[in-house]
Amino acid sequence: MKVHYFEQMEADKDDIALKMAKGQGYVPPTCLLGGATVMGLVSSGSNPCVGCACDRTKCKGRNR
Repeated sequence: MKVHYFEQMEADKDDIALKMAKGQGYVPPTCLLGGATVMGLVSSGSNPCVGCACDRTKCKGRNR
């Protein structure tokens, strides 16, 4: 697992935490943050999209 997948077009298939986060609606299905990063932010009460530095045209994510 990686902290993020910004250099890739999609996340690694074996990032189970990211798959769970997407399935639970914490992040959009096209999110490129790493699952551990997303779940850590969610656990602390933060919205993962707010501080994410990914290009929104690439991840098609929510606004900051």
